[in-house]
Amino acid sequence: MFKKSNNNVSELILEQLKDVEGCLINFENFMRAATTKDAKFETLRALYEGVHQMENSADRSLTVMIESLGGAYLPSTREDLITIATSCDRVANKCEHTAMMMVFQKFVFPEEFNADIMEMLKITRNAFELLEKAIDKLFANLGGLIKDHSILNEIRDEESKVDKIEEALYEKVYNLDLPLAERRQLGDFVDLIADLSDIIENIADNIQIMLITRKA
Repeated sequence: MFKKSNNNVSELILEQLKDVEGCLINFENFMRAATTKDAKFETLRALYEGVHQMENSADRSLTVMIESLGGAYLPSTREDLITIATSCDRVANKCEHTAMMMVFQKFVFPEEFNADIMEMLKITRNAFELLEKAIDKLFANLGGLIKDHSILNEIRDEESKVDKIEEALYEKVYNLDLPLAERRQLGDFVDLIADLSDIIENIADNIQIMLITRKA
């Protein structure tokens, strides 16, 4: 059902994934700068623009991919592909929104949070790279992916690692000697970053549902 010959749809989806990955990389660079000592907001603003530009690029790639579907594939398959692509686009949207809010609110994490935040992003990048491989297999080797979808479990394992860090950070947040409003703000930004791996895990779940419905 997923053949690479249909209007180059597979190539367009993979191009969109590369744009989303580029946005994620730019966001990681933004966060690396934001978690360094004496972070300058002029620098963060410039790095945010890089995130914003890649998010726009991902949006354009998504539009091109959807428009290319035309009569390719069965309607249910087109719907599945659009679901995957739009869900991947949410990763780019979340990166752009988080960076924008940090810049506008002039927010930086307390120094003792920095290592854990960057570890969360490293794990999230790993999960996204696994997701790219899984989506490529939808077109290149659907039968093999149906028989062995352990790569989807690897994505879930990565998300579980992020969950553990997130839980530890929440505990740390509410043990800080800060006004409640500041603790809530800090917790909200932890949540935004953790959301990235949640989105990726949800896409993996959607792929598994697709595999189950196509299993003979």
